[in-house]
Amino acid sequence: MASAGKTLPVRSKRYDMALRFVVALPLGYVLSAVAGICIAFGLPLSKADSAMAGILLGLFLWPIVFMASFGFTNIRRLALITIMLILCLTALAASGGWRP
Repeated sequence: MASAGKTLPVRSKRYDMALRFVVALPLGYVLSAVAGICIAFGLPLSKADSAMAGILLGLFLWPIVFMASFGFTNIRRLALITIMLILCLTALAASGGWRP
């Protein structure tokens, strides 16, 4: 997608596009949801205010991940970074008292 002047075989283009959609849609949603949970647990506000701040962070973060998945040249690296962030934020939320 973001590599200028570099052509890829058709099979590689399809695989690359499918991986970009996987990072953009489900992984981006999970990352934004878990980040919202972490921010809700971390803020020293009332539960309602913390939940609202977490929701707003998720609404802000998901489009960023979506755009980044189509802007980065190395989508495998972005997928790995996204998965590692999800795992770290899930562990942080679980240590803060979140139960799925």
